[in-house]
Amino acid sequence: MTGGDSGSPTLGRNPSVFIPIVPVNSSMATVLLVHGAWLGGWCWKYVTHPLRSVDHDVYTLTLTGLGEREHLSRPDIDLETHITDVVNVLEYEDLTDVVLVGHSYAGLVVTGVIDRVPDRVTHVVYLDAMTPLNDEATSVFDLGPPEYREVVEAEAEEQGAGWRWPMPREPDGWVGISESDARWLRSKAVPQPVETFAQSVEVRNQAASVLPSTYVLCTKNGLPDETLETIRGVVDERGWGLVELETGHWPMVSMPSEVVELLDTAASTTQGAST
Repeated sequence: MTGGDSGSPTLGRNPSVFIPIVPVNSSMATVLLVHGAWLGGWCWKYVTHPLRSVDHDVYTLTLTGLGEREHLSRPDIDLETHITDVVNVLEYEDLTDVVLVGHSYAGLVVTGVIDRVPDRVTHVVYLDAMTPLNDEATSVFDLGPPEYREVVEAEAEEQGAGWRWPMPREPDGWVGISESDARWLRSKAVPQPVETFAQSVEVRNQAASVLPSTYVLCTKNGLPDETLETIRGVVDERGWGLVELETGHWPMVSMPSEVVELLDTAASTTQGAST
């Protein structure tokens, strides 16, 4: 489907109204990109240069045990480990007024980050990401059907020494990705520590719950229509911005230009509001 995705991101709940998101960069912003399961900071390669070319300061960390940090993988790596990874980047790099972006699994990572250091973040972007659907503590396994955990743990037992889950050959939402990009993604993907999916996170810090946020919903991500509508309802209830992209679950690869535009808009709007 490479080249088949078209159109600009859709804002709001009305799919018939298309509003082009044009780079409006008025001042430099700091953007921290957090990858999802199996990946690493390398997965943002189509996004980082364009964002830096319009003067944003872009950081792409790799979570412990993944990517070039695979040699650090161990059975006790959990969601809290990855939350701490991101918090440490914010604190050791002295980053403030950050646009924090979490893709997929990293939606729960950034949820934990803003609960701990909301004062360092000015806008959160959930890029087709997992997020608690209510005020209760939530894990990746909680967000899937009952059999999901059984499948993951069984495959981890068979292929990952009982504690790492390899990337499926055809993950959900594998849409709009060229053959060369598919080979690239698979060649660098490493098994995900299962405890990162088992541990829960919740927001207790009121300052985190009122941070400006945008949800980017990829409508071909493999989820059923009723689940997509549930996500829209949660976003609306929380007063978040909503952007819809007609692509699969990996938009930084399948629609990088659109992702750059919406992140530039979020960053520039945030910067404008803070000046």
